[in-house]
Amino acid sequence: MLTPLDIQNKHFSKTIRGFSETEVEEYLGLVVRSMEDLILVNIDTTAKITELENELSRYKSMERTINEAMILAQKTSEDMVHNASEKSSYIIERAEDQAKKIMNDANNEVLDILKRHEAAKLELKAFQTKFKVLLESQLKLVDEMIVSIE
Repeated sequence: MLTPLDIQNKHFSKTIRGFSETEVEEYLGLVVRSMEDLILVNIDTTAKITELENELSRYKSMERTINEAMILAQKTSEDMVHNASEKSSYIIERAEDQAKKIMNDANNEVLDILKRHEAAKLELKAFQTKFKVLLESQLKLVDEMIVSIE
């Protein structure tokens, strides 16, 4: 690769009908300056490209990290929803079981009360019958006493 120094140090052989030495040297000076400017621009551009590539690499790394975090957050969210669903199903199942037990207990208590009520009615009838028999026997005794007094 030609460098500006190579161009500047280049010497041409002289001929009788050659180009004007001053024009050639001025033109070569212009070429040297242009090449130096291009090399500086190239160096700056290469440095900028390297810097941008490093920055791009950093951003890609950040993107991977963010994507991984998003995937983890989504999985965690799905796990939480799944766990909440299972827990709510368990709670509902327990509540339904407790409700059935309460209903069964209440039905059994109602049946027990009905049985006691029937038993109390039978006892009342028995008492009424005994009381009626007692009253009738007492009335009979009173009637007999009245007949015996007359």
